[in-house]
Amino acid sequence: MPTQSDEKKRIQVMMDKQLSDDVNDILSDLGLNPSIVMNALYHRIEAEGKIPFDLSLTDEERATHHLTSTIKSLDIPVIKGKKAAEKFLFGDDDEK
Repeated sequence: MPTQSDEKKRIQVMMDKQLSDDVNDILSDLGLNPSIVMNALYHRIEAEGKIPFDLSLTDEERATHHLTSTIKSLDIPVIKGKKAAEKFLFGDDDEK
């Protein structure tokens, strides 16, 4: 009969493919794989009773978030292409 430590459970997560590929390349260079890292993370969470690293935004991330929010609140039009730029700058007049 298997002991508790012999029992396994599969955990699946959805993740951005490019992020996954980039991180897997780094893990491979380190001689690791996602299962080893996830097991290590879970052991640290169990031991410490918390996420073992800071999940808050950096100062730069906070500034970027604030800037992005401010820009969105200004309701500035998005101009795509030469014709849209001309229309925005010169109006809709067909008279020239």
